[in-house]
Amino acid sequence: MKLAFTSALLLVLGHPTPCLAQTAPADGPAPKRQLIEQKIRLLDMLVNSPAARNAASGRDPESAALIEKGRKAFDAARQAFADSRIDEASRLLDEALKSTSAASRKISPDGSLLSESAQRKSLADMAEQVASYRASVVELTRDGKVGVAARQLLSQIDTLLSESKQLADAGRLGDANKKMASAYKLTVEEITKLRAGQEVFMSLKFDTPADEYVYEQKRFGSSLTMIDMMIGEGRAEGQKRKLVDSFVTEGNRLRSLAEAEADSQHHKEAVVLMEKASGQLNKALQSMGIPVF
Repeated sequence: MKLAFTSALLLVLGHPTPCLAQTAPADGPAPKRQLIEQKIRLLDMLVNSPAARNAASGRDPESAALIEKGRKAFDAARQAFADSRIDEASRLLDEALKSTSAASRKISPDGSLLSESAQRKSLADMAEQVASYRASVVELTRDGKVGVAARQLLSQIDTLLSESKQLADAGRLGDANKKMASAYKLTVEEITKLRAGQEVFMSLKFDTPADEYVYEQKRFGSSLTMIDMMIGEGRAEGQKRKLVDSFVTEGNRLRSLAEAEADSQHHKEAVVLMEKASGQLNKALQSMGIPVF
């Protein structure tokens, strides 16, 4: 299941690596540079993971070749970025991500190159997203028209969540992430059907605007990582790629504005901007066939 590998990587972009500061050039369009930086963080984690290093010297020649191909493309991309060849860096990073993703599906049954701690974090972050959507399903159970269907959906979601927890408790984190990804996909798709095209509102409570801003940053990071993975899987070819890139560029521009507001302690304004930024990423995902709202 391709989405499972995507879910196992959610939010890893929120942890910058020291090498990034050494490779970032001083000029270039800020939104596009930020997108490249985020991809570099993701690839740096993947190609230098213990699983990737073991695969490079392992018995499976195909996996080793894919890892080596990804590593070479990654190194070339970092050099291109350092030389301000932004478009070339973006293309090379996509190649590296595609090769590394293919290798991951061969290396292990759960399709993950992430460490145990990273998998546990991704599982927790995805569970937080599912919980947010689940609250909307609970509200729908009281709807006279779709209440029965909503209760059936709630039962399905809870079953998947329970199975994910059991797998995690047994140490099977890759399978737990897959199960959680199934819960996420099911929830998003079915809520959309139950709402029949109506806008879906999720009620989330935060102690302070600063807390809400942190949540919005997480949500943005999750969507951005999923976009990178969908591109790596070939879901944005040709003209569609230009459309996706335009949404991501605008999303990053809005996020930059939000960060400036947050740095000035204007968290309410920052939240509004982050919501608009996430809306741009939702459009990118929708254009690649991922049902999000």
